Amino acid sequence: MLPRRIARVLAAVSTIGVLVGVPLHADASRAVGSAVRTAQGKTIPAPKDYFGFAMGTTGRLAGFDKIKQYFRLIGDRSDRVTYQVADKTTLGNDYPVLFVSSPGNLRNLDQIVRDNQRLADPRGISDQEARRLAHRSKPVYLIEGTLHSTEVGNTQALVDIVHRFATEDSDYTDDVLDNAVLMVIPSGNPDGQHLVVDHFNKTAGTAYNRVYPDLYHRYIGHDNNRDWFMFTQRETRTRVRLEQTYRPVAGHYMHQAGATSPRIWTPPYDEPLGTGVDPITLASATEQGAHAAKALTADGKKGVQTDDAYGIFWNADVMGYSTFLGTSLFLTEIAAARDLAYPYTSADGKPLGSQNRSQRLLQPYDQNTWTLEQIVAYAKTAAYAGIENVAKNGETWLFNNLYQVARNGVNLTDVLPGTPYAYVVPAGQRDPFAVLEMLRLFEFGRVEIEQARTAFTAGGKSYPAGSYVLRTRQPLGRWIDQLLKVDKYPEQAARKCADCPLIMPYSETTDNVGLLLGVDVEPVEKAFTAQLQRVPKVVPQPVRMPNAPGARGAYLVAPDSYGVAHVLSRLQKANVPTLRAAESFEAAGRTFAPGTVVVPPSSAARQTLQEVSASTGLQVYGTDTVPVVDGFRLKAGTRVGLIRGANNMPGGWMTWMLDQYGINYKVVSADDYGDLAGKYDTIVLSDGVSKNTIVTGLDPAKNPPEFAWARGVGEEGWSKLGDFVSGGGNLVAIGSASQTARDLLDLPIENAAPSSVNAPGALLRATYRPDVPAAWGMPKSWPVWFNRDAAYRVTGGDAEIASTYPEDGDLLASGYAAGTAALGGLANVASFKVGKGHATVAGSEITFRSWPRATWPIVINSIYHGPSTAATTGR
Repeated sequence: MLPRRIARVLAAVSTIGVLVGVPLHADASRAVGSAVRTAQGKTIPAPKDYFGFAMGTTGRLAGFDKIKQYFRLIGDRSDRVTYQVADKTTLGNDYPVLFVSSPGNLRNLDQIVRDNQRLADPRGISDQEARRLAHRSKPVYLIEGTLHSTEVGNTQALVDIVHRFATEDSDYTDDVLDNAVLMVIPSGNPDGQHLVVDHFNKTAGTAYNRVYPDLYHRYIGHDNNRDWFMFTQRETRTRVRLEQTYRPVAGHYMHQAGATSPRIWTPPYDEPLGTGVDPITLASATEQGAHAAKALTADGKKGVQTDDAYGIFWNADVMGYSTFLGTSLFLTEIAAARDLAYPYTSADGKPLGSQNRSQRLLQPYDQNTWTLEQIVAYAKTAAYAGIENVAKNGETWLFNNLYQVARNGVNLTDVLPGTPYAYVVPAGQRDPFAVLEMLRLFEFGRVEIEQARTAFTAGGKSYPAGSYVLRTRQPLGRWIDQLLKVDKYPEQAARKCADCPLIMPYSETTDNVGLLLGVDVEPVEKAFTAQLQRVPKVVPQPVRMPNAPGARGAYLVAPDSYGVAHVLSRLQKANVPTLRAAESFEAAGRTFAPGTVVVPPSSAARQTLQEVSASTGLQVYGTDTVPVVDGFRLKAGTRVGLIRGANNMPGGWMTWMLDQYGINYKVVSADDYGDLAGKYDTIVLSDGVSKNTIVTGLDPAKNPPEFAWARGVGEEGWSKLGDFVSGGGNLVAIGSASQTARDLLDLPIENAAPSSVNAPGALLRATYRPDVPAAWGMPKSWPVWFNRDAAYRVTGGDAEIASTYPEDGDLLASGYAAGTAALGGLANVASFKVGKGHATVAGSEITFRSWPRATWPIVINSIYHGPSTAATTGR
């Protein structure tokens, strides 16, 4: 090592002068001029020269296109940096990733990946072999900026960080480059960087607001760090695949918080602590936080706070999938500036942040102003410290975080007593599409799934052949248990003292995917014997199309699956006449429930149903004689409008769901209110849409013309929405928007959920009436999502109550909730006739982040039923 360093110094002396002493965590590139000539004789300009301003300059933000160009230039001119495009984003932009290390490590990256992958599956290797691999390999260190796109300072900082490692010759950079591989994701949401920073730059010198006014991810906005177990978004899957391939031992996820938050927050984290996280990864994350805090303090950067925040290790949605791979989650949260890039000054002239010196805040920040330059500086210091700690201890990190964490998973029932030996998904479920989606989720997460060849007995219960088995004694055993166990909140452990208040998690209190999707999953505590075979690829259950029915017959699809949404939308798109039975009936040798899809035979009907059946695993039946039962004929080409509101995440999630299921919809524009009935048959109000969203909306004077769709329509527009419903339209309102619908239409309901009910994101028991159209296909009882939502007392009128809360005590099914008995007897879902039209409301957010898909049929039923007309099948 020493001779190479001497050679570098001599080369530097001959070209740009002697390097003087540079602080370990400082950006030494500033000491060597504005441009650096690489070993290949190519010049890499300093960021200030390339962009025309230094990163962190007040009022200036480098656009993401130019940042990508700069990183590509560095990758072309430096043998220490490789620039790649990992994928395309939702909007078709590049998702770049850089690998930064010594030339030798980059040439040997494939072998490093193989070694790290081998460490991450300890089966068949000894501790001695694992230590040999850890000694030979190099740790991969992930660092990611701007997953949240308004947290702009971190990507700006990464420009300086990459430039430093590409150009600087020092003991610090030598140690890092020789002993680690940096995997740099400049932005976890490239689309958002384009939207937010481009908007900021285009509105300079105008009267428009500088901060982008809408969701900075096409579908989910700020919720893009709540997608780490459902994996719904393309960008989520891109990062997960990178993590699965390169197996970083640590991930520095660079975030920003509000302007009045601590100047920077680092681990350790707050309570609660779930069983899903391996203690090794959490202890290592705490170590990273301490190392960063020490470096920041040594650099004279005040306002560094730890602990008492970010209790993210209860649910998989925020602790992240990579935690279960052994990646230590090193989170930093830096206070924001004003309007992204301008100094923030306290209104009262006092220093920003807490001034209470404590073990959690050793040096309070003593200034009343905070700048983008400081954000960038704090980000770089924390990053350099975290990188240094891993590079200096790479062998230990590899052995502990990859090998030992995976070994603990393989031996999970010994390491974590009380963990079930396996979870069984019995064959013959009511919703095969839900089973398919759940297993595909685990398949993407690289869980080993097995299927029984023959019937077997486990835990004293018999299971049929074809049942799936997920054993927890495997590298990702903790993740399996995390997502399938019934969550029981640690009410004693999640307190600072016996009499202290209960600490709620940073996010929700349950992530039980079986209950969310509507799949019966059963834990088996002890080992059992069964003839199991590994599932090589999850595919829909095999189905066979029936023979073509006669002219008086029909195709039939039972309503039990939320995959029926695919059936209805595909039939609509193919312009195939479709009916739904309002009563149960006998046909094709079985009983069909209310809501059964009845499709007259035709070549178009057969082709459509065959395609959707093959892709979902839903069985299509046929009958030559359709019983005469009351029903409804769906309106051909049902037109759906969505009022989502600008920058409203539930509305964004709703657009994703509607797109996934192929629903014919458009986002309602302010321009549409003049003729709502001429454009839409059904209008959906997403959770979060209030009267203010509709009446006031975005101010056109403060937002560019492309956001005119979200401007307010005033009281006149509000009245026109009401007229749309009473004149024959259909309204579906979800979550808090149910109260908006109540006010709009004077619905005979009142929110009777008392303030004593505390259910901050939990699953509560609910009952359903499958004979009511809104609840067609629902079981008589299944948990519903509840997050401090409304629960209604129906006070009169012609209401069809589709779902209520049971009156038998505590309603908690999974997570944390208190006082839920007070909800007993109250309605969650109800439908009303409003003049010539219809309205259906759901008090709870049954579409929350797309998670509770078991209740998705309520939305689909309500969308299509309102515009339908009464009809009789069999005639």
